[in-house]
Amino acid sequence: MYLLAHAMAGVLIGLILAAIVRDRRVVLLGALGGVLPDLIDKPLGHIILAETVGYGRLYFHGLTIVTLIAIAGLFIYYHRRSIGLLVLAAGMLSHQILDGMWLRPAGWLWPFLGPIPLLRTPDDFLWDALMRELSQPSEWLFFLLITGLFAYLYRGELKGALARLSGPTIRRLLVVILGLAILAALAVGGRNLL
Repeated sequence: MYLLAHAMAGVLIGLILAAIVRDRRVVLLGALGGVLPDLIDKPLGHIILAETVGYGRLYFHGLTIVTLIAIAGLFIYYHRRSIGLLVLAAGMLSHQILDGMWLRPAGWLWPFLGPIPLLRTPDDFLWDALMRELSQPSEWLFFLLITGLFAYLYRGELKGALARLSGPTIRRLLVVILGLAILAALAVGGRNLL
């Protein structure tokens, strides 16, 4: 599953829970939980432990870490009535379900069924994964949906921030950044066509 698809699942979980507890801040925690396993395990497995592990579904793709976070979340909820960690855990669990982690029970139930089975990935995995992400129309759709939802949910804060950023220097900087983003998208798109 792709990163923004995981984020969208977390956003949806956050939206449902935000409606229940009447606190829209939990949407951000749902989105973070939806991508957290990849944000931790991919760099850990593919960069830090690349020579020994070389695999990006490690600890945060397993039920052990999610369960520990959920237990901590229940403790915090009991004492402070805050569901933040519970929402984070729900987002993480959605990530694991979308990745089909139950198909690899030794990894999903680590350490109870032994060590995490390692599936060595190619050395250029990160570059290929980034290119797959950028070339998927569904990822761009999820990006637009997530951006639209957050713009709607946080429209008051966004309006205030835009008012503060309305000076001519900031406008020029934003035009330069937008131009660079368009050039980068064209470069990636052109490379994929070759």
